Amino acid sequence: MNGRSLLLLMASWFLCLTEASAQITWQATYGGNSTDEGNSVLVSMDGNYLVVGSTGSFGAGSGDIYVLMLDPYGVKIWSRTLGGPGIDQGRKVVQAPDGGFVLAGITNSSGNGGYDGYVAKIAVDGTLLWEHTYGGEGWDLLYSISNTPDGGFITAGETFSSGAGGGDAWTVKLSAEGDLQWERTYGGAEEDFVRSVITTSEGGFLIAGATTVVDDQNAWLVKLDESGNVTWDTQAGGDSLDYANSVIQTADGGYAAVGTTKSYSIYSEALHFKLDATGSLQWLRNWGQVNNQESLDQVELADGRLLSVGYVNTSGSGGKDMFIFFSSADGDFLAGISNGGDNGAGDEYGYSVAIVPDGGFVFCGYTESFGFGTRDVYLVKTDSVGLTQSIAVDSYFDPLSIQTSASLIKPFYYPDPTSGMVLLSEPTSWSKMVLFDATGRTMRSWAPPYGTLGFSDLTDGTYFLRGTDRAGQVVTSPLILQKH
Repeated sequence: MNGRSLLLLMASWFLCLTEASAQITWQATYGGNSTDEGNSVLVSMDGNYLVVGSTGSFGAGSGDIYVLMLDPYGVKIWSRTLGGPGIDQGRKVVQAPDGGFVLAGITNSSGNGGYDGYVAKIAVDGTLLWEHTYGGEGWDLLYSISNTPDGGFITAGETFSSGAGGGDAWTVKLSAEGDLQWERTYGGAEEDFVRSVITTSEGGFLIAGATTVVDDQNAWLVKLDESGNVTWDTQAGGDSLDYANSVIQTADGGYAAVGTTKSYSIYSEALHFKLDATGSLQWLRNWGQVNNQESLDQVELADGRLLSVGYVNTSGSGGKDMFIFFSSADGDFLAGISNGGDNGAGDEYGYSVAIVPDGGFVFCGYTESFGFGTRDVYLVKTDSVGLTQSIAVDSYFDPLSIQTSASLIKPFYYPDPTSGMVLLSEPTSWSKMVLFDATGRTMRSWAPPYGTLGFSDLTDGTYFLRGTDRAGQVVTSPLILQKH
C-alpha cells in the first residue's frame, strides 16, 4: 500500500494546516507499459503543469522525450513525444516569453556523433516549432536550461568532445531560435560537469555541478559573465564524492545549492549549502539516515525557507521514496515527508519541484510501485506544508497512439467509427488485444483466436485499442464508439 512518513514538524507548522486543507492535492501516475519518468515540471503562465522526461512506452526509437501538459487537478490536456530512432531524453524545461516551451536534453538519434546536446521549442499545444543538436564527435550532454535577458537561452552539461579533460563542464548560449551563439568549457584533466545553470539577477550566469582533482570530487559553483568567462568559482564538500544537482539564487542575492555527498558517511547523503553573492561559503549541511539520501531540486519560499525534493531510502514505505525536505534559511532541518509505496517492492524518485499559485507545490519524478509500466511518471501536488489530503494514487494509462513496427498493418481493425464491434484486418498476427477508455482504464481484453471484438454495452465515446503482435511489437490507436 501507499505510505508516507512525516519525520518531524515544528509546532508552528500546524498553524498552516487550516489554510493548507483548502488547497488542491493529489497523487497520480502517467505512462504506458514500459519505463517512463518525469525529470522537470513547471507551472505555465495559464496555471497548468508541463512535465518533460523520457519514455520507453511510446515514440519512434529506443527511448524518446515524453512531454505532458496537465491541468491543476492532474488531468491530462495533451501529451507527445520528441525524438528519432535512437535514445532521446528530456532533462529540463523553461517557458519562453512568447508562451512556448523550450527543453534541453540529450540525443543519439541525430547530431555529430555519440550523444549530442538537444534543445527543442514547442508551442503551448505541443506543436514542435524547432529543434537543434549541439556537440562534436564525442559524447555531449545537456542537463539544464535557463532563459536569458536577450530572449535566448543558456544551456549547460558535460562534453567529451572538447576541453581539457576526459569530461568537462560545458555551457552553450543560444539565440531565441536555438542558433548557437557561443560555447565554453571549464575544468581540468579529470572529470568536471554541470547539472544546473541559472541566469543571475545582476547579469551573467551561474553553473553548478562538480570538479575532480586526484579522485577528490567536490561540489562546484562557478559564476560566469555574460560572455561565459569565469568571475569566481567555489568548491564545497569533504574528502570524497560531492556534487551539486541544483542551484538557485536566493532573495538576498546569494546562491543555495543541493546535491549529494559521500564525504561524511558510508552512505550517500543530501548535501545542502549556501554561498553569498561573492561566492563565499556561508553554511553547509549534510543530511542522511541509515541508508542513502539525495536532494535533486529545490525552490526558495517567500519567507526564506528552502524546499527540496529527492529520495530517501530509510523512512517511508520501504525502498526509495520521494522525499520532500523543508529547511530554514540557514539550512536547519524543519520537516521531511516521504511519498511512495508497495513496501519496498518499487522505488520512487523526486527530480523536480515547482511552486503553485495556490501556495502548494507540484513534484515530479517516477514510481515503480504504481501505474501501468515497470516505471511511470509520478506527480504529487501537495498543499503548502507538503502533504496530500489522501495517500491514494490515481494511475492514468496514456493512450498515446504509436506505430512501433513498419510490419504492423494500419489501420489494423474495422470499422471505425463502430456501433460496438470490430474485426481485425489480420487476426492471426496478434497475441493480445486490450481496449482502454480515455482515462486509461482497461475495459476489455481478448486473446486469440480472434473473431468479433464486441463492446456494445459501453457508452459512446473515444476508446483506444492496443494490439500486441506475435513479435512483441505494440500499436495503439483511437477507436470511436458511436451507437446512434
